[in-house]
Amino acid sequence: MFLSNGLFFHHNLQFSRTFTKKLNEQLAKVDLFHSQWMILFYLKQYGSSTMVEISNYLDVEKPTVTRTVNRLEERKFVERIRGNDKRERRIQLTDLGEETYLKAREAVEEFELHLMEGLPEDDRMAMLRTLTFLKEKLRHL
Repeated sequence: MFLSNGLFFHHNLQFSRTFTKKLNEQLAKVDLFHSQWMILFYLKQYGSSTMVEISNYLDVEKPTVTRTVNRLEERKFVERIRGNDKRERRIQLTDLGEETYLKAREAVEEFELHLMEGLPEDDRMAMLRTLTFLKEKLRHL
Protein backbone atom coordinates (compact mmCIF):
# COMPACT_ATOMS: atom_id res chain seq x y z
CA MET A 1 0.00 0.00 0.00
CA PHE A 2 2.81 2.43 0.80
CA LEU A 3 4.06 2.65 -2.79
CA SER A 4 0.72 2.11 -4.51
CA ASN A 5 -0.84 5.33 -3.31
CA GLY A 6 2.09 7.61 -4.18
CA LEU A 7 2.79 8.46 -0.56
CA PHE A 8 6.54 7.80 -0.89
CA PHE A 9 6.86 10.15 -3.84
CA HIS A 10 4.71 12.82 -2.22
CA HIS A 11 6.89 12.80 0.91
CA ASN A 12 10.06 12.71 -1.18
CA LEU A 13 9.02 15.80 -3.16
CA GLN A 14 8.04 17.63 0.03
CA PHE A 15 11.33 16.70 1.66
CA SER A 16 13.32 17.73 -1.40
CA ARG A 17 11.71 21.17 -1.56
CA THR A 18 12.15 21.85 2.16
CA PHE A 19 15.70 20.47 2.14
CA THR A 20 16.69 22.77 -0.73
CA LYS A 21 15.09 25.78 0.98
CA LYS A 22 16.90 25.10 4.27
CA LEU A 23 20.18 24.36 2.48
CA ASN A 24 19.92 27.69 0.67
CA GLU A 25 19.47 29.39 4.04
CA GLN A 26 22.75 27.84 5.21
CA LEU A 27 24.58 28.62 1.97
CA ALA A 28 23.44 32.23 2.21
CA LYS A 29 26.09 32.56 4.93
CA VAL A 30 28.67 32.36 2.13
CA ASP A 31 26.44 34.10 -0.45
CA LEU A 32 25.71 31.00 -2.56
CA PHE A 33 22.67 29.09 -3.74
CA HIS A 34 22.48 25.29 -3.86
CA SER A 35 22.79 25.28 -7.68
CA GLN A 36 26.07 27.20 -7.40
CA TRP A 37 27.25 24.95 -4.57
CA MET A 38 26.59 21.85 -6.67
CA ILE A 39 28.86 23.15 -9.43
CA LEU A 40 31.63 24.15 -7.00
CA PHE A 41 31.31 20.73 -5.35
CA TYR A 42 31.51 18.93 -8.70
CA LEU A 43 34.57 20.90 -9.83
CA LYS A 44 36.32 20.26 -6.51
CA GLN A 45 35.64 16.52 -6.75
CA TYR A 46 36.33 15.99 -10.46
CA GLY A 47 38.58 18.88 -11.52
CA SER A 48 38.23 20.96 -14.65
CA SER A 49 35.21 19.94 -16.70
CA THR A 50 33.14 20.88 -19.70
CA MET A 51 29.64 22.30 -19.46
CA VAL A 52 28.31 19.02 -20.88
CA GLU A 53 30.07 16.98 -18.17
CA ILE A 54 28.65 19.23 -15.45
CA SER A 55 25.21 19.16 -17.05
CA ASN A 56 25.23 15.37 -17.24
CA TYR A 57 26.37 14.99 -13.64
CA LEU A 58 23.70 17.36 -12.33
CA ASP A 59 21.08 16.04 -14.76
CA VAL A 60 20.05 19.54 -15.80
CA GLU A 61 19.92 21.25 -19.17
CA LYS A 62 23.12 22.82 -20.48
CA PRO A 63 21.62 26.38 -20.65
CA THR A 64 20.83 26.16 -16.93
CA VAL A 65 24.43 25.16 -16.16
CA THR A 66 25.73 27.89 -18.47
CA ARG A 67 23.76 30.60 -16.62
CA THR A 68 24.98 29.38 -13.23
CA VAL A 69 28.60 29.06 -14.42
CA ASN A 70 28.38 32.59 -15.86
CA ARG A 71 27.32 33.90 -12.44
CA LEU A 72 30.14 31.99 -10.75
CA GLU A 73 32.59 33.35 -13.33
CA GLU A 74 31.39 36.93 -12.73
CA ARG A 75 32.13 36.41 -9.04
CA LYS A 76 35.60 35.02 -9.90
CA PHE A 77 34.86 31.58 -8.40
CA VAL A 78 35.47 29.75 -11.69
CA GLU A 79 37.35 30.42 -14.88
CA ARG A 80 37.23 29.04 -18.40
CA ILE A 81 40.35 27.40 -19.74
CA ARG A 82 41.28 25.68 -22.99
CA GLY A 83 40.93 21.94 -23.14
CA ASN A 84 42.96 19.41 -25.10
CA ASP A 85 41.05 20.36 -28.23
CA LYS A 86 41.24 24.05 -29.29
CA ARG A 87 37.45 24.21 -29.45
CA GLU A 88 36.93 22.65 -26.03
CA ARG A 89 36.39 25.06 -23.15
CA ARG A 90 36.71 23.72 -19.64
CA ILE A 91 35.65 25.22 -16.32
CA GLN A 92 37.84 25.12 -13.23
CA LEU A 93 37.84 26.59 -9.73
CA THR A 94 39.89 29.71 -9.09
CA ASP A 95 41.72 30.30 -5.81
CA LEU A 96 38.71 32.34 -4.63
CA GLY A 97 36.46 29.50 -5.74
CA GLU A 98 38.52 27.04 -3.67
CA GLU A 99 38.21 29.31 -0.61
CA THR A 100 34.47 29.70 -1.14
CA TYR A 101 34.10 25.94 -1.59
CA LEU A 102 35.78 25.33 1.79
CA LYS A 103 33.52 27.86 3.55
CA ALA A 104 30.42 26.45 1.89
CA ARG A 105 31.46 22.89 2.71
CA GLU A 106 31.65 23.83 6.40
CA ALA A 107 28.11 25.25 6.25
CA VAL A 108 26.83 22.19 4.38
CA GLU A 109 28.50 19.73 6.76
CA GLU A 110 27.13 21.56 9.79
CA PHE A 111 23.65 21.50 8.23
CA GLU A 112 23.94 17.81 7.39
CA LEU A 113 25.14 16.88 10.89
CA HIS A 114 22.30 18.85 12.48
CA LEU A 115 19.75 17.26 10.16
CA MET A 116 21.02 13.72 10.80
CA GLU A 117 21.33 14.21 14.57
CA GLY A 118 19.43 11.46 16.38
CA LEU A 119 19.24 9.17 13.35
CA PRO A 120 21.13 5.93 14.04
CA GLU A 121 24.15 5.21 11.83
CA ASP A 122 22.52 2.05 10.44
CA ASP A 123 19.52 4.09 9.30
CA ARG A 124 21.80 6.70 7.72
CA MET A 125 23.61 4.00 5.75
CA ALA A 126 20.33 2.36 4.72
CA MET A 127 19.02 5.72 3.53
CA LEU A 128 22.19 6.32 1.48
CA ARG A 129 21.92 2.87 -0.09
CA THR A 130 18.25 3.45 -0.87
CA LEU A 131 18.84 6.86 -2.44
CA THR A 132 21.72 5.49 -4.51
CA PHE A 133 19.57 2.57 -5.67
CA LEU A 134 16.67 4.83 -6.64
CA LYS A 135 18.95 7.32 -8.41
CA GLU A 136 20.40 4.52 -10.54
CA LYS A 137 16.93 3.21 -11.38
CA LEU A 138 15.86 6.69 -12.49
CA ARG A 139 18.81 6.89 -14.88
CA HIS A 140 17.51 3.83 -16.71
CA LEU A 141 13.83 4.84 -16.96
